[in-house]
Amino acid sequence: MKRLFMLALLVSAFNVSNAQDKQFVSLLLYYPKQLEKAKTEIDKIMLDPKAQAKPEGWLWQTRIYAEFSYDSALNSKYPGSGAIALEAFKKYESMEPSFKSMSDATVNWRPLNLIYLTGFNNGRKYFETKQWDSSFAYFSTAAYMGEIIAKHDLKQNGAKIDTLTVVYAGYAAQNAKKEEEAVKYYRKLADLKVGGEDYKDLYSYILVHYANTKDATNFNKYLALAKEVYPAGAWEDYEVDFLNKAYTLAEKVALYDKEDAAGALTARKYLLFGQMFTDIRDEKSSLDSTKQAFYQKKAAEAFMKAYKKDNTLGIAAFNAGVIYYNEYGLYDDRYRGNIRQLQEINTNKTVEKDPKKKAAADAKAKEQVDAIKKANIEIDKQMWDAGDISIEWLEKSYIALKDVQPRDRITKDCLNRAVDFLANIFAYKKEKIKSKDPKAYDAYDTKYKLYDGLHGTFK
Repeated sequence: MKRLFMLALLVSAFNVSNAQDKQFVSLLLYYPKQLEKAKTEIDKIMLDPKAQAKPEGWLWQTRIYAEFSYDSALNSKYPGSGAIALEAFKKYESMEPSFKSMSDATVNWRPLNLIYLTGFNNGRKYFETKQWDSSFAYFSTAAYMGEIIAKHDLKQNGAKIDTLTVVYAGYAAQNAKKEEEAVKYYRKLADLKVGGEDYKDLYSYILVHYANTKDATNFNKYLALAKEVYPAGAWEDYEVDFLNKAYTLAEKVALYDKEDAAGALTARKYLLFGQMFTDIRDEKSSLDSTKQAFYQKKAAEAFMKAYKKDNTLGIAAFNAGVIYYNEYGLYDDRYRGNIRQLQEINTNKTVEKDPKKKAAADAKAKEQVDAIKKANIEIDKQMWDAGDISIEWLEKSYIALKDVQPRDRITKDCLNRAVDFLANIFAYKKEKIKSKDPKAYDAYDTKYKLYDGLHGTFK
């Protein structure tokens, strides 16, 4: 981590020996002993376009107004002095980026310290009262000056960044809902790979911002930095969040297949991809049933692979089981719907007295009934198979989660739903096999009683 520093006010007397331009010589009579007279004089001098064209004029205005902004009594009497000092310094900086006039003697950097300290102290005051816009305005000024002081190593401590001020500026901007500004300051720290638990959330904030703005270049840059500085962090969550927001469903599948084939996916990332494929609410209306089923199966595949990588991920097994339980339920609905159609055909059957008409009507009804019965045979097989897969993964989730302590709300919900779903499937299976295989019936009945008896027991 780069060294953190707080700037202290340079207390040495200000060296004015560099005031050689005759236009500014009069200021030597008043500065620094008679500041108000010095202010009156510089205000008068700077009305002259010739003075405005000279960096020394703006430097003098910076020096004098910085003193006013730092002195609470003078600042109250002449409000806005800090803004004038900052603007004057920026004009000086633009005209003399080498800071030649200031760097002849270390004590000549005093006005920067004054502006810095005024900004920091006021920024902290407003920060403590949660006046975020004002706090940010002052901290951004302090951070601006702190960056110059650090760049020139004026404190001679080798610090590369005024860490505390930059953090405060970022926090104030974040709380003021100035997201772009907050990211700008947090990036300064991330670019220098500033680490430690106190700064981890800054990297998270940056990644969420670039995921929301779908900025792949910056997202990937700061994801790499975050992984380097905090190798144990859960950065895969942010990576998948970016993919979820920036990629189409087809692009997500293509990336998943590529990384899956390369063996590059961890259990956590499989789990996150599974959730991504499951959560297609925004695009669901534009997908036909075939496509929806495809993405649900893709989700189940990812959940299963997550569990196979880490069999403590009961939630992954549960999700896979639920996907197939929902498929089982769809088949069950179709099967029951067909039964109702058979009943309706029988109820609405026309009684024909004419033998020819009766034969034709019976043949038509038989054709409809045979088609429905044939469809139900296939549906019943599909429902049975979906039930088997659901049972496999719901039981895996039950085994993985039943002994977890303490149980959070999600774990308890998964367990209670898993045993209910299992009881439902085993109830269906035992009835289907009842008259065909007594041994299988007993096995299914035992399972049904086990899971039915666990209903609502996970508190």
